[in-house]
Amino acid sequence: MSSTDLFGSNSVRRDATFADAGSCRLTLTRDWGPGRTACMIGCNPSRAGRASDDPTSLWWMRWGQALGFGRFVAVNLYPFISSSPAECRTRAAWQENGPDWLARDLMQANLDVVVREAKSADMVIACWGAIAWDLEWAEHVIEAIQFGDEPWPDLYCFGRTAGGAPTHPMARGKHRLPRDVEPKLWRAAR
Repeated sequence: MSSTDLFGSNSVRRDATFADAGSCRLTLTRDWGPGRTACMIGCNPSRAGRASDDPTSLWWMRWGQALGFGRFVAVNLYPFISSSPAECRTRAAWQENGPDWLARDLMQANLDVVVREAKSADMVIACWGAIAWDLEWAEHVIEAIQFGDEPWPDLYCFGRTAGGAPTHPMARGKHRLPRDVEPKLWRAAR
């Protein structure tokens, strides 16, 4: 899908893939021209979609343009659309919710998408911030990306939170990142 960028031209192509009648977002893609592809791994997706951006997707676009990328694809540890990490957390706890087999299946399908997109990108950037609560799941996602079939990409981040998590670019206050921040190696492939 093509849409008007900040300068009024139709140069940014926007796309997204959804599951579960739109309650889960698997990918969010912005393509503005030639250059490398960055894969951003967040935590819980916002309502940004095929035709709409949010502050984070705009930040990623401006960051990518400043550093010579031509495209980004955003994926998440969890696919459940919510501006509330607590709501996403509840849905991700599928074992405690029944169990909720649909939520389990959606998480597995999402994991497959995260791995595929990370392995096909030129740079993978973890940026889920301090809101990721299930560190075992995060490690499982990292292992799925960096092992198994080649390639085995290094994982980068924009910085680290006090707890060591990869910083989200829209962190509040003094922790918000400039749009030209250089990614740092976070987890080298083994």
